[in-house]
Amino acid sequence: MATSSYKAQYALKLCKNHDKKELIAYCKTCQEQICSSCIKEDHSTHDWEMITDIVREKKRSLPEDCKVIRAKLLPGLKKELRRFDRKIEEKEACFKQTSSTLHISRQSYIDESNRLFDNRIDTCRRKSESAIQIYKGKGEGLKQKVETLDTMTTALGKDINTLPDHDILDMEKEMRDELERALSFSADKSTCTTVFVPGQMNVQALDKMIGEFHSVSIEEMNDIDKGFNTLASIKAFSETNTLVRLIGDSHPKLIDREGVVLKSMKTSCADITISNNGHFVLTSLSNQSVSVLTEVEKAIRTWCTKPLRPTFISKTENDNILVTLVDDGDTFNLLPTSRRVVQRMSLTGKVLHTYEFREDGKTRLFTLPNRTAENKNTDICVVNWFSEDSGEVVVLHKDGRRKYTYKGEGLKHKEFCPGDVECDDKCRILFTEQYSRAIHMLSSEGIYLCTLCQYEQILPFVISLYGQNLWCGFHEGKVKVLKYKL
Repeated sequence: MATSSYKAQYALKLCKNHDKKELIAYCKTCQEQICSSCIKEDHSTHDWEMITDIVREKKRSLPEDCKVIRAKLLPGLKKELRRFDRKIEEKEACFKQTSSTLHISRQSYIDESNRLFDNRIDTCRRKSESAIQIYKGKGEGLKQKVETLDTMTTALGKDINTLPDHDILDMEKEMRDELERALSFSADKSTCTTVFVPGQMNVQALDKMIGEFHSVSIEEMNDIDKGFNTLASIKAFSETNTLVRLIGDSHPKLIDREGVVLKSMKTSCADITISNNGHFVLTSLSNQSVSVLTEVEKAIRTWCTKPLRPTFISKTENDNILVTLVDDGDTFNLLPTSRRVVQRMSLTGKVLHTYEFREDGKTRLFTLPNRTAENKNTDICVVNWFSEDSGEVVVLHKDGRRKYTYKGEGLKHKEFCPGDVECDDKCRILFTEQYSRAIHMLSSEGIYLCTLCQYEQILPFVISLYGQNLWCGFHEGKVKVLKYKL
């Protein structure tokens, strides 16, 4: 069908400029088919060749070219086509999630608005009931005096001629005193009415409260594939350099955006971060210690964490550190005496806060606390693993109270296993997740916002954000530098 269609089109190709003469040649200079008149006129000095000669060569070379295209190029194009399909699915899922978020947010505003109006109604009811009770009390008092006056005036008018003189005078005085007291009762003498004055709706403020759309874009800047082992840690040192530690190699390396190893540290560690003044801060499992080193790896100070082993470390906004510490017991099968802790420390080794239990002082916060990050709003984000393939993101207030726990709500997969966590300047939370092979974004309140990037063949594992550069280390040993624009 396709071949006959091409033949039909070829047979009908005539020159539009010269009385529809047959196109017999091909001008290589202009890259168009021409007729005999075109050769004599506009294309006389051009490089041209007869179509029959060109086609003879094409018949020889094109079958091989088609094989090459089918073997080498089409698979890549089909793969790219699948990526377009996946992007469409992501956008559809993003729309559904955003719509769901908006519906939930709208309902929360409605619920809160109803609560506020109910409070106003309750206040009005209480004030009205209080005023009614006052009027009822005064009305009851006046009623008693009216009944007394009725009795007294009837008796005095009926028996005035038979009463002793002294009694008449006493009864008159008593009557007039009672009358004076009765006349002091007045429903209009003092009036206090509760009036509700509706506030003016500030639509602009309400619109701002509801929230707005932000564009978040990810652009791949560098794709580093130097045959590294799985990355256990990545800590961006600058816009152009990052520290990486590979599984199986306890000596961190400083690499640039091309993957060139600028330095291999002599000091071994479990994890490492960089202080504001450029010092290396690292944890040691074997020595059960935390150390601060200069740029030339000269020790400034070291402090012991025994009996706990320090694993992962991250820097806070005020240049303190968050250190994950565990005991020597079974990794996931905890005993009542097991210790799983995140501690905030100063760079002098002073423990500023220990995060281990919930508010009841008994319930553990973590099974295996992993990587951590402090948000710009001072919340503490902790990747907590239940097993090697399941976990959650625990978010704490700075004082240790649990704010919320995110367990993959909004993602397609039922299974959920976060790998690393970071926070941007807008207090949004970024995390890697192994089942979706993606980097996702949460709001500071734990609402799933979007999937930043997703991969088919490779698994994003560790991340580090420096400025607009999001460094991502993969399970397969790759490193990518992504431009992260808010």
